[in-house]
Amino acid sequence: MKGNRKLTEEQVHEIRCLNRRRIHYRGLADMYSLDNIANKYGIGRTTVINVIDGISYAEIPDQWCEDDQTEKS
Repeated sequence: MKGNRKLTEEQVHEIRCLNRRRIHYRGLADMYSLDNIANKYGIGRTTVINVIDGISYAEIPDQWCEDDQTEKS
């Protein structure tokens, strides 16, 4: 469902990278919380989850984060 989209392709990549960091660095969980990510982009927590799970913006392929040392999910 493409509809009226708020996020750019770059923002989708950033959200997915932030989630990988959140999972990898549990000690920084507050910084990378789903709520904080949602607030950063002015979207809802559910949208963040859907981006991460590939439900929303599914046509944008996942990619490695610039400083990604965690495994790609």
